[in-house]
Amino acid sequence: MRLCFVIQRYGPEVAGGSELHCRWLAGRLARRHQVEVATTCALDYLEWRDHYPPGPDRVEGIPVTRYPVARPRSERRFALVSDLVFHEEHSLADEREWVVENGPFSPELVRSLPRRRDVDLFVFYSYRYYQTFFGLPPVASRAVLVPTAEEDPAIELPVFAGLFRAPRGILYLTPEERSLVQGVSGNSDVPGVVVGSGINVAEGWEAVDVKTRFGLPPHYVLYVGRIDRNKGADRLFSHYKRLQAEWPEAPPLVLVGKPALEIPVHPKIVHLGFVSEAEKFALLAGCEVLVMPSAYESLSVIVLEAWAMGRPVLVNSACRVLEGQCVRSGGGLFYRGYSEFAAALRMLADDARLRAALGAAGKAYVRREYDWDVVEDRTSRFLASIAPRHEEAR
Repeated sequence: MRLCFVIQRYGPEVAGGSELHCRWLAGRLARRHQVEVATTCALDYLEWRDHYPPGPDRVEGIPVTRYPVARPRSERRFALVSDLVFHEEHSLADEREWVVENGPFSPELVRSLPRRRDVDLFVFYSYRYYQTFFGLPPVASRAVLVPTAEEDPAIELPVFAGLFRAPRGILYLTPEERSLVQGVSGNSDVPGVVVGSGINVAEGWEAVDVKTRFGLPPHYVLYVGRIDRNKGADRLFSHYKRLQAEWPEAPPLVLVGKPALEIPVHPKIVHLGFVSEAEKFALLAGCEVLVMPSAYESLSVIVLEAWAMGRPVLVNSACRVLEGQCVRSGGGLFYRGYSEFAAALRMLADDARLRAALGAAGKAYVRREYDWDVVEDRTSRFLASIAPRHEEAR
């Protein structure tokens, strides 16, 4: 089968989110199928400015075609149309304009897709971006959508309901995501399957002494990901400063990731910036607990990676995906508000047996549900079941 993955940005420099899931899944499916990628020249997700040269490329052995972004995202225009569609009376045309301003605005990429009669199935990531919203409908009979939908205001915009009903099939990351999408769009008759994601543990992590390399104490709490408000980092900072005032012996909060907001200068908040994959997994293996404060997740690979290393997690229960993953796995605790955050963290810090039990349950869950062979087979069987016959595709 010939598969073309269509995504907003693509490359080894993109360390998380839907782009990482796409790169991993494309790499696995390339072992069975003929796989290529259509994407933009952008790397930065805030302005979508061209970074890579346009034209053919190759990433980890997979052919990639990059198309230019016609104009970068304007923070001012995007903020104005966002305020309109989320807070004021507006039209479907306004919502379509929101998608355009969200970007990455690449009409050339969208125009290229219907001409590709040699592709059996296009696999589109993610529902809210320009290349999916405008690129999927013209090839809907050969389209598979990976929504990576989160429970945020965008999912409620009526303009997306038709998109969720359009594709030939849908790959969901969690049962909660499937329920969310079906609830807002009524698309339960569109074939779909929950595939999740495999986990790639970096080689050589055992040889990395992160506590010596980064000057860390024996016990620490870890956060890995984008350090911005959409991930709940601001609330995490306020919680941690309050916790340390009440509990001076609290282990420090160690941050890994690129900051999009100011990180407080505080003796118990340590920012390491960017680290290698081996260092990341060594940090996971050595932490007391991974904390995930985001209210908007469609899967959260870092939570699965923490479980793969046998470590417990503490997640924001405002995110039904994260709470559901903890309930199904038995691998972590969840909180709503500061009081529950503080109580759960103190419980985990004080009880080594609890940490070990939660970490072991999470590790067993990842092995059972997120082994790459399981995910790859589940995905391939679904794609084969919905793929159009050659005469139908033409």
